Amino acid sequence: NIVNLLQLEKGEKVTSMIRVRPEDEGKFVCMVTEQGVIKRTELSAYRNVRKMGLIAVSLDEGDRLAWVRLTSGEDQLIVATRQGMAIRFNETDARVLGRTARGVRALNLEEDDIVVGMVPVMENTTVLTVSENGQGRRTDPAEYRLQSRGGKGIKNYDTQKNGPVAGVLAVGEEDDVILISDDGIIIRIPVAEISTQSRYAGGVRVMRIGEGSRLVSLCRAPHEDEEEAAAESEAPAEAETPAEETADSTETPVEE
Repeated sequence: NIVNLLQLEKGEKVTSMIRVRPEDEGKFVCMVTEQGVIKRTELSAYRNVRKMGLIAVSLDEGDRLAWVRLTSGEDQLIVATRQGMAIRFNETDARVLGRTARGVRALNLEEDDIVVGMVPVMENTTVLTVSENGQGRRTDPAEYRLQSRGGKGIKNYDTQKNGPVAGVLAVGEEDDVILISDDGIIIRIPVAEISTQSRYAGGVRVMRIGEGSRLVSLCRAPHEDEEEAAAESEAPAEAETPAEETADSTETPVEE
């Protein structure tokens, strides 16, 4: 368990993990909180992380760090909310700050609204939006016009008809998406099975949600062919050599 590797304070929990490779030197750590605060810090600021950890961002009372991404310094970001709003802006709109700084406003949230996702705009990807009711659709990033950081954004999803937004992802045609509901059900489906529609469309059923339950999490995964997955699950495990036989086979003959 990763918690055993970290010395967490009471009430503290892990909210995000990112993989850092040698070639990522020079990139930025981009963080967004539930209350719409964004902060960028140079990756090099976290080069020497102690076991106790380092302060990554100063949070307002009641706020929570929820999304962390590595960015190039020239990316465009889309930040989406639970009540169906979204804003697209250049990451350079958020100036680079030190580790202990609070950050700046990514978008202006309506009352009782929270951020549910932040994705970088990438080539050959679409923006997948999924509701808590299990509806979802992909949309061309071009439909999200570029704006200035800190505005109210534009309408991303009709939550009155389809329920609150559970999350957003940047997905490719060859990806899979894993969906999880709060009653412990998990499914994996190909992204290609989810149609590409406009921002005003409700989408298609991507997961059946039981009464009283809701979809709470989604993530992108490499595509897994059904035949390959079935072959792996049916492959017989290698037989282990009994300990006695192993011992016999390694004995050295004793000359009389």
